[in-house]
Amino acid sequence: MKTGHVLILSEPSSVRLFREIEEALRQHVTQVTHLKHGDELDPTSELWRSVDILLAYGGFSCTRELMSAAPSLRAIVSPWTGTEGFDETAATELGIVVANGQAEENTFSMAEASVMLMLACLYSLHETEEVLRKNKVRPPYPIAHMLRGRRVGLVGFGSIGRQVARLLEPWRVEIVAYNRSAITDANVRAVDLPTLLSTSDIISLHIGLSPATYHLLNAENLKLVRPGAILVNTSRGGVIDEMALYEQVRDGRFAKIALDVYEQEPLSALSPLRALPNTILTPHMAGHTQEARVALVALATQNIVQILEGEPPICFRNPEVTARWRARWNF
Repeated sequence: MKTGHVLILSEPSSVRLFREIEEALRQHVTQVTHLKHGDELDPTSELWRSVDILLAYGGFSCTRELMSAAPSLRAIVSPWTGTEGFDETAATELGIVVANGQAEENTFSMAEASVMLMLACLYSLHETEEVLRKNKVRPPYPIAHMLRGRRVGLVGFGSIGRQVARLLEPWRVEIVAYNRSAITDANVRAVDLPTLLSTSDIISLHIGLSPATYHLLNAENLKLVRPGAILVNTSRGGVIDEMALYEQVRDGRFAKIALDVYEQEPLSALSPLRALPNTILTPHMAGHTQEARVALVALATQNIVQILEGEPPICFRNPEVTARWRARWNF
């Protein structure tokens, strides 16, 4: 057993996942505390002052002030790729590791789901199914479109974006990408965001949420989108201004959109997005597979165990902290 205190903070939609991680951790760690959403975390409490590792959902607001109030805190860990709520700059300056869950199975699942949504849009899957379910007359002409030969624009080219590009290769599409760091894939052409939006047949978002990417697709940028394009978002809802998107879809700029993520989740029953035609809406689960879940539980557990052993985590968000982290904790 590893000596240490792990505090788990879960949210309603992910409580079961965190319970599975908790069960796994109790086999390896001497002390595990689980606070569910709604339980108050007092930053001045002895509980918080005793925590060695915080395992929390990526949207949890882990601020500089909160981290500074925990003298024993060595690391903050998200079981998913998202860490948008964590102040990673402050963590690095304080000598605290930030880790996440970049499981290969999760990357593949999200990439497969993104391609699936592209195809569902192109082949009008919902409309075709409705013909049978509602005994409608078959349309006199095909309503589906091929993926082959299209230009696909990937906004963000991290691990998921790269895997989407690989999955698309057999379709012989042209792939362009907008990314904040260099793109080295020989089959993908780097472009700026206006070029991507104005020339792509399909726009697929694979970018994390941060102050720099919040409402990246705002009203101004959405007006650049090529009329008749398809938009797929499996990344984070906050990268799109939803009201601006609603207006553009309502006014006919997009042929179809497929959204798995939203600014506020779950999506409100009153959201105008629900009334839009030619829209696929899924509740942030399109890429959640059984295989990915098993891998995420194992990876979160391994990240935490390695940190308690004084070793860097498998999925290291701020590796530049290593020297400062080792010096602070005498590893």
